[in-house]
Amino acid sequence: MESTKMLAENFVQTTYETLPIEVIEKTKRHILDILGVMFPSSTFEKGCQVLEEITREGGGKEESTLIGFGGKVPCWMAAFVNASLCHPMDYDDTIDEFPNHPSSHTFPAAFAVAEKVGTVSGKDFITAVALGIDLSVRLSAAPKGRVGEDYPWFSVPIFGVFSATAAAGKLLGLTVPEMVNAFGIAIDRVGGITESLNSPDSEIRAIRDGFGNREGVLAALMAKKGINACKNAMEILYKVYYDNYYDASLLTSNLGEEFWGLKVGLKAWPCCRVAHTYVRAALDIIKENHVKPEDIEELVLTVGKFGRDYLFTPLEMKRKPQLSIHAKLSLPFIMGVVFAKRRVIIEDFLAENLDAPQVLDVAKKTSHLFDRQLSEDAIGAGVVEVRLKDGKTIIKREDIPYGNPKNPMSDEELMAKFKDCARYSKKPLNELQIDQLATKILGLENVENIKEISDMLP
Repeated sequence: MESTKMLAENFVQTTYETLPIEVIEKTKRHILDILGVMFPSSTFEKGCQVLEEITREGGGKEESTLIGFGGKVPCWMAAFVNASLCHPMDYDDTIDEFPNHPSSHTFPAAFAVAEKVGTVSGKDFITAVALGIDLSVRLSAAPKGRVGEDYPWFSVPIFGVFSATAAAGKLLGLTVPEMVNAFGIAIDRVGGITESLNSPDSEIRAIRDGFGNREGVLAALMAKKGINACKNAMEILYKVYYDNYYDASLLTSNLGEEFWGLKVGLKAWPCCRVAHTYVRAALDIIKENHVKPEDIEELVLTVGKFGRDYLFTPLEMKRKPQLSIHAKLSLPFIMGVVFAKRRVIIEDFLAENLDAPQVLDVAKKTSHLFDRQLSEDAIGAGVVEVRLKDGKTIIKREDIPYGNPKNPMSDEELMAKFKDCARYSKKPLNELQIDQLATKILGLENVENIKEISDMLP
């Protein structure tokens, strides 16, 4: 119960004025990034469109905006649809030490509830999102071993429901006992099985974040209305899912002083984060050696356990993926895109481009070597070896993914990414609207009511 109560107290007691300036600035950048990443999914992802259709059929009170689609629905359903938009492009922010996408299960819940409340300031919204991201990273850090490989549970939705609950609860003004109850309600809504999400014909991985955000908002609303639940949700979580094999101190160490959201990085390319070191290495090879796809005899990538088991297996499917979300989890396909197109952008993974001949030709030539040492870190180094038809071999190694806090994207690159994503919104935004929206978010501390942001959305 101690960890659960301490986390609840931190959420309730922390104010904007106690946030370090670097946390405020970084949180605004992540809000801008995740909002941008959501727009293309409204146009390109069938699962998101289905959820939007189901939600409209259900009707209900017009409380919160459907981002990208337009219109309003009850807040928990807006959280459901909006959160489903976060991951289909595989462009959402990430923590490189272990699998996690913190903003994807914090921002949608917070935004939906902020609109429902109707009086949330930009400062209050920043605070809720910053705390939600901090909680998300702490929860993911606590299990011992490798959360993505040593356990059958998919960690992103396992922990995501709690950051969604807490961010929503913060904006609803929950007391400490109510926040504890909200966590107790959320523990019964935890879900996520790695094998099912990675099934070759499953579209659920793309829209997975919708479930946790919806349940998080409902948990917070229920707690606000007085529903009681267990008082030791975090302790139960690690007992049931991780057999108590975790470091409890990581959950509460330096709460309110050290913000783990500073460890979160942005994505420069819309594909699995583990692939990013390989993308950077391959782009450098192309730039420095003018390699053309027809020059390649063979591509050999040195990978760790995750790369071998998830980005190369099953090899036939990875060399010719049938779904966009699986193409983003395929190193052969991603390498095909890099060498055939000299880039990695959203349109390269659209359904109509999955059978691009030059891309698939390179993918067929791509194989891997396993290096156990690269398995020690969630996001290890990427080693690309290009064997050319003229007998020459080029090898390039990249150690830190671009966008990691140790190798950050510039503000200009973040803005370019946002603008590129926003132009794909199902309900269109023009250039002026996109610029004004970005400016408003980057000055979010000056916004008196978060509805100033929602009113700018299509």
